[in-house]
Amino acid sequence: MAVQEAQALRACRSIKLACYEGHEPPLLPLYTVVKPGMRISRECVVKLCSPSPCYWVPASEVSVIDYADIKVEKLEHNYMVTVRYYNRRGEATREEHYVYPIKVWDKVMSVISPLLEDRPPRNPGVIFIGPPGTGKSTLIRLVPEYLGVSTIEVTANQVLSKWVGESEQRIVAVFSEAEASEPSAILIDEGDWILSPARESGGLSEVSQNVLGIVKIKLATYYKRGNRILTLFAANLAESAIDATLKREGRCGKPIVIPLPDYEAIYSYLVVSGVEPSEAERMALDAVNAGLSMADVANTVQTYLETGRYVIEPMRYRGYRRHLVPASVLEDRSVSQLLKEIEEAYGFTAICNYKRARVWIARLKAVISLPIVSAIVGLVAKKPVVVIDHEKYIDEAVDMINLLGAVAIVNHTAIHPEYVKILWMTADFPIIFIGEQPPPVEHAVIDLEPFLNRTHVRSAIARIVAETYNIKLSDRDFEELKKAGLKEFVDMVERLALTGRLMRAFKTP
Repeated sequence: MAVQEAQALRACRSIKLACYEGHEPPLLPLYTVVKPGMRISRECVVKLCSPSPCYWVPASEVSVIDYADIKVEKLEHNYMVTVRYYNRRGEATREEHYVYPIKVWDKVMSVISPLLEDRPPRNPGVIFIGPPGTGKSTLIRLVPEYLGVSTIEVTANQVLSKWVGESEQRIVAVFSEAEASEPSAILIDEGDWILSPARESGGLSEVSQNVLGIVKIKLATYYKRGNRILTLFAANLAESAIDATLKREGRCGKPIVIPLPDYEAIYSYLVVSGVEPSEAERMALDAVNAGLSMADVANTVQTYLETGRYVIEPMRYRGYRRHLVPASVLEDRSVSQLLKEIEEAYGFTAICNYKRARVWIARLKAVISLPIVSAIVGLVAKKPVVVIDHEKYIDEAVDMINLLGAVAIVNHTAIHPEYVKILWMTADFPIIFIGEQPPPVEHAVIDLEPFLNRTHVRSAIARIVAETYNIKLSDRDFEELKKAGLKEFVDMVERLALTGRLMRAFKTP
């Protein structure tokens, strides 16, 4: 029976086994059919085989590797992916943790899950984009591990050549290897060179175009034939920079954005890494407002666990960022009362739940209106906040907002009017405009200045601004703010946000 089953398959080129308790793998009977996950003895399990499934022959290369167990735990907004590695004695040697938004992980699973049933993936290619350090490179390596398929890693240096025709031959050889090892995955990390060849300079541009043409033909062929081959790309590109024909269904489909982590993702990672929950709360808040990636968070955790101290520096700017006002401001009764009054007056919760909401916070400068609006959206309406104040990577920002179900706070005075109009027309999420001048699109107006006229809420506004920018104010500072006239109060709060100090405006004679 085993011989008859094996005749429909191919011989194993290689078999990788994970064996516990120091046991050697057993000698397999000739023509034994193996596939990933198959237990061949009490101590040994097939981790990978190429091709898969295949049948064992004396020429098959059998090796023993450390076993990696992948566990996926669902949080409220994210999945925690834990990879635990074991040695041959069955001892856990190390543990790694990764956190991805639920919508991202579910999108990935919808594409690759057919491979778990020995069927072709929904699309033969997947493109991961997003800010650096968000886990794109890790994810393209986790996926084959999760699926139990063989992998071929590809870099630009391995493919691109100055010799005519050699680059094309090399990329064809990569796909040939994947076909011989089916089911398999091709991993192309830092794939900007192949996803957007027009960005290449010098003599390699035409070569990259040729290589891209071969990739597109191969992906289309695999889709038509139903091959169990998956090509995974990771790149630091805006979606608009990626070759449009790659983004078609039947090739790679729409790129999957890996966004900056939210508070839950960072807090969960900190706690599982050994940080005390109370300290993790403070660190997670600082990390979100600094726009840290998970790679930055991991480095921060390592430093903290080694030294007991941490320093968070803002991530390289991409034209948008996450934003949080600490929930601790609600411990101040005046802040809770102010937010309640603003909610009763304007119904921010309803606004934040209406995808076509377009609202301008009138007359206030952005450095003042941003903390107030973020507090209302985040602490009252309970919605994530993404601030956009540059058109750079605006497509990425839009995808991130959609993934998170967030509200966009847009500083329209810092963005070209045409981009503001495009956002207004096409965005399927609430937009709150901030800035002294009205936006160049239709909008409803919310005027918060009457609240600033109320002396008893001045301290609440100052506290929200101070907490947002991590500024410490004394009781005397609060008393000075209460006594100031409206214009002077606004000027003082603006200077507070810009300098970190409470300064009275100088009067000119």
